[in-house]
Amino acid sequence: MSERTLLKKVNDLKALEAQKKAIEKQMEALQEDIKKELQARGQEETEVGDWMVRFKAVISNKFNAKAFAADHPKLYQKYMGQSQAMRFTVNAQG
Repeated sequence: MSERTLLKKVNDLKALEAQKKAIEKQMEALQEDIKKELQARGQEETEVGDWMVRFKAVISNKFNAKAFAADHPKLYQKYMGQSQAMRFTVNAQG
């Protein structure tokens, strides 16, 4: 791939990332409006057209690895494992 083609792909990627951010911001605003409406109605869920909309509390149990490591450092180290991942970034120069 030529330098020019690579540059075009990077520029296209950055433009799409900017569009994605703008769309995500719009989505978040719409979600907040919908949540506020459900709360104003005193509802956790409602049918609207072909959609079922829900906004309710969900309880989940999570393992607190930081506290476990502090309380049981040897046991924590025994079960620690390494993993490797590839990271892709594109940053402006200068």
